[in-house]
Amino acid sequence: MSHFPSGCCINRMGPLFPKHQQLEAKMKTKVSLLLCIATLVPSVASLAESEHREITKWIASPTGSLIGSGYTSTYLTNIRAKTTERDDAKLRGAINMLDGLGMVEVRGFGLLPAAVAWQAETTIRKLVAEQAETGLSYGELLMAHTLASKSAHGFREVIAMRNAARSWGQVAEQLGVSTDVIVVRANAASNRIRVAEMRTHQRAQRDSSLQTTNPNLHHYYTLH
Repeated sequence: MSHFPSGCCINRMGPLFPKHQQLEAKMKTKVSLLLCIATLVPSVASLAESEHREITKWIASPTGSLIGSGYTSTYLTNIRAKTTERDDAKLRGAINMLDGLGMVEVRGFGLLPAAVAWQAETTIRKLVAEQAETGLSYGELLMAHTLASKSAHGFREVIAMRNAARSWGQVAEQLGVSTDVIVVRANAASNRIRVAEMRTHQRAQRDSSLQTTNPNLHHYYTLH
């Protein structure tokens, strides 16, 4: 038996079950998860179609470079939480405030996925994929990741538990995690977005003022 850092192993004597049975078991597990998600977030497909469509922008190839032009995601999102109506006002407010920053644009891009990925301790790519799979808002994804990391449970386990519970708060109680941890992370992500927006706005004003008073910007950019 060979073990790997990820915790998986390979049995040199061959698989315990025939290949077709393994595939069937995997399919059943995936179907069960999708059913849980569908129950947790009703009409996920219709919500995604009617409320949110990925917003992209055209990026031109820089002059003289070998980098091609094309469309890229702006990460702007108007997806709102649909599963927090039974949670206490403090938790619900923090999540709604975070999701409400999804359309804040900084230099043409949204910062919500990046801010949530930072607090959820995961990658933006993985988070975006999870959002597309579950239909949950980024605030809800932050709750699931926080509960998973603080309880040593898997992300999918937490989603399944939420499906069987009446609220995220109840799941937190079952896992022995305080919802205050979620509130702190949500507020930290919200603050990061606001600070980035404010600094970008201040920088734009400063650059505009400098262009008016000094036509030669070389010295300015050398100092900053």
